[in-house]
Amino acid sequence: MNDYRFINIDQEPTDEQLEQLMHEVAVEAKERHDRAHAAYFAHIDQMIQAI
Repeated sequence: MNDYRFINIDQEPTDEQLEQLMHEVAVEAKERHDRAHAAYFAHIDQMIQAI
C-alpha cells in the first residue's frame, strides 16, 4: 500500500485505505503462516526419515 504514509500526522487515512492495509497485512500474515507451517512439517518429515 503505497498510497498512504503513516508519517503524515496532518492527514488521517480514509476507511478505504485502512481496509486495504488490513487486507494486505492479513494476506501477508497468511502467506507467512503457510510457509512456516510447510517448513515445520518438512522438518518433521526429515526427522522421521532419519530414524
